Amino acid sequence: MPQDPAAIQQQIENTRAELAVTLDAIAELVSPRRVAERTGEQIRGRVAELRQKVITSGFGGLPAITADSSVAGNGYGTPADRRELAAGLDTGPVVQRVVRWDRVAAVGSGVLVLFVSVRRRRRRRARVL
Repeated sequence: MPQDPAAIQQQIENTRAELAVTLDAIAELVSPRRVAERTGEQIRGRVAELRQKVITSGFGGLPAITADSSVAGNGYGTPADRRELAAGLDTGPVVQRVVRWDRVAAVGSGVLVLFVSVRRRRRRRARVL
């Protein structure tokens, strides 16, 4: 059964509009600038979390014990025990998280590589134009 040419034209226009939206979304996802921005936002979020953990790990000046210590296995490391410590219900030792500097360095070097590659790409594009 043949369709009306106007209906076919309308379907074509709708498909083109949907395709344009899809292509714009894909371009937004793979854009080096957007990838760098998202990565930077993730790093800033993780740094803020780390700062918050460092600030709140003191619990009233109680002695801090690292996870390597022999008393770290005494039950103070569970989330429920940390909530008790934060509420002041327990005066036992605090298990303090250790900053993994190797991971910080790996993330930092990754950001540096990304920054350098974006910069080189921009310079190449500027030469071509």
